[in-house]
Amino acid sequence: MKSPLSIYTILSLLSVLFLFASNSEAQKIKIKKTKGTSAIIESSVPLEEGQVYDLATGPISQDVDYKATGPKSRQNSLSIGGSLFSLRGDDYQRNSFALQGRYGWNFTNLEFGLLGQFTSDDLGGGATNDFSGGGFFDYNLLANRDPKTLVYGAVAVLTFGSKQFPASRGGGSATTLDINAGAFLSWFINASSTALRIEAFFDSQQISTTVKQTNVLGFGSRVLMSFYF
Repeated sequence: MKSPLSIYTILSLLSVLFLFASNSEAQKIKIKKTKGTSAIIESSVPLEEGQVYDLATGPISQDVDYKATGPKSRQNSLSIGGSLFSLRGDDYQRNSFALQGRYGWNFTNLEFGLLGQFTSDDLGGGATNDFSGGGFFDYNLLANRDPKTLVYGAVAVLTFGSKQFPASRGGGSATTLDINAGAFLSWFINASSTALRIEAFFDSQQISTTVKQTNVLGFGSRVLMSFYF
């Protein structure tokens, strides 16, 4: 028959092993920030700098399919804002202010959507207003997904519209084709789903009347508030 001391010793060892196993299972890490294969983590137990730890967890995929998992709350966007631009041609000068609204779809590195625009023009001899519609396309150099707070990339905007010229410029109407190409930067305010977006672009516009076609070039900037959901 085994002595009571031996049984007590065995029970004590089993208790220690059970406690150690329970604590090991309870250990958790949280990824705070990543850059390539490096990361800042938060652990539920103290960690020593420079030490190597084995993680008993599921496999980590090298290629994450964010299109399949979705960008969480940033799948769609609604944006509204204004732009200022100046265009010049051989016999045409256009200084304009435009209000623009957009609805878009976000695929992390690619975004695109539809837009509508109202423009007020100062043609040097009177002002006129025109309405246009079209689409936009973004290529994000940083994937637009949570928890990114700063996203930037290239933007292209294409719109079609019509305008009425003031009587001081002979009256009449024209159709317009406007192409913007440039860069943008979006900052998500306080890590929320609302972003302040700034664009700078090169602008090319074609103005067609029954008499002639005029091509004008210039530069512009645009500020938008984008609401992702």
